[in-house]
Amino acid sequence: MTYEDILALMAKETGLPIEKLQPDITLATLDISSIDLVSMLFELEDQYGIELQPEELTREMTLRQLFERIGVAVPQ
Repeated sequence: MTYEDILALMAKETGLPIEKLQPDITLATLDISSIDLVSMLFELEDQYGIELQPEELTREMTLRQLFERIGVAVPQ
């Protein structure tokens, strides 16, 4: 599982272009719906065995924080 893998999954699940998925942008700014977020969490669990509970995520969380939470390094 790489940073690029997770970005591609997020883009697929949310319908957002990868270019918009910058590390320091918040989930609120991206306007990701709760349904898309839960769908993305299910895909992370299915594909990578990562277990996150929806309540662990906040709309103020940045993508960098999300990546850190799931153990994926964000390139500099």
